[in-house]
Amino acid sequence: MGEAKRRGTPQQRAEQARAKIEALRPAQLVCGHCKTTFSEFDALDVPGLRGIDAVFGGQCPSCGNDVVVFKGEPNAVAEAMIAWEKMLGADAQLGYQSSDGRHVPFEPGGEAEGGDSSPKPGGTVH
Repeated sequence: MGEAKRRGTPQQRAEQARAKIEALRPAQLVCGHCKTTFSEFDALDVPGLRGIDAVFGGQCPSCGNDVVVFKGEPNAVAEAMIAWEKMLGADAQLGYQSSDGRHVPFEPGGEAEGGDSSPKPGGTVH
């Protein structure tokens, strides 16, 4: 408990955690199905996902599809995407959100934003 005590009260630590997640919050999400951008979405509480710093999600206002964004280490994000795809089955539309806010389809072995051929997305995965 000594280390936690040095980081502040429980309330201060909770506020620091919320501030960290808000700093990772994208300005908008892009629907993989209809390419609509929207800015009303929530931070999702998903404790215990190694390498994932934050998860955000919401429902596309145009087509009603769920959009989920994972933020974290590239390998952890790719693994989370694949797990998400398996959970949703054929309805999953994997991709990543480029730094300029576009939806880019995710294809393992395809071109990543960084120009290499690794299956790691170069942006935020959703």
